[in-house]
Amino acid sequence: MSVEAVSYDLPMSASITEHRMKIAEARNILGEVIARARFAGDATVLINRKKPAAVVVSYEFYEQATEALGLERVEVPDPSTDD
Repeated sequence: MSVEAVSYDLPMSASITEHRMKIAEARNILGEVIARARFAGDATVLINRKKPAAVVVSYEFYEQATEALGLERVEVPDPSTDD
């Protein structure tokens, strides 16, 4: 197993604002959590049983991160649409 260095082409002073909250709390203000990610570029770490479980980030950040990591994104069809 080899480990490769990943360059994000960000200046050393680049930072992201990170909020932390329990999943139940985030569920109650989901619109706000999404707006923070989408418009302010903030990340929200969702906590489950005192441990980080997931992160809500903007779609732009997600695209950049998957590209930088060389990950292939495979879209799963929405089962509610029968096209």
